[in-house]
Amino acid sequence: MTGFLRITKLDFFTMKTQAVSYLSLIAIVLMFGFIGSPITVLCITGAWFIALQASNIFAIQEKNNLDKLYGSVSVSLTDIVWGRYFFMFLNYLVSFLAVIVLHFGFSLYRSISVNTSDVMLGFGLSFLIFSVITGIQMPLFFKMGYTKAKKWALFPFLIVMALVIIPSFITALSDFIQSVMVNQSVVIATSIAAGCAIEFVSYKIAVIAYRKRK
Repeated sequence: MTGFLRITKLDFFTMKTQAVSYLSLIAIVLMFGFIGSPITVLCITGAWFIALQASNIFAIQEKNNLDKLYGSVSVSLTDIVWGRYFFMFLNYLVSFLAVIVLHFGFSLYRSISVNTSDVMLGFGLSFLIFSVITGIQMPLFFKMGYTKAKKWALFPFLIVMALVIIPSFITALSDFIQSVMVNQSVVIATSIAAGCAIEFVSYKIAVIAYRKRK
């Protein structure tokens, strides 16, 4: 097993105690689903929530001084950072699939067909939002540690949360979705590409920040 996969496995094992908190995602998605929110809003909400939950790994790392544990499994500094980014992405991917399953349930209940292109648009936009949030916060955590960085890392969460709960934003988002239907594939591809670029740049910054901290 490569070094970054060891870190990812350790992160999942470490977060097992927090597993119950992830179930809150179901309640949140159900709430938005029952009020008729589009799939894109559900996906963005899930991305915001999972970024918030998954970032708790930094708090556990600091509280239990897991840097010593990472050192005992013979992994490099870049493996630690890359493993953490991969852990966060897997959290996002699982949450996205959970949202899609719930959305499919809503569609069956309401006898509405599931539009694959809308699902892909939800993936692209939610991945972009997830990348922006984690892309900002993770270098901060690696540089400053959880306690010092947590206040700064809350800003992207609060901005996204404020936008999602504002009715006018939801309406504007729905209007935006309608306006880009013709070029939907371009929006999806651009969102995914931008998200990947943000995560790559963030990873490079995080490696430098973590190396200086060490």
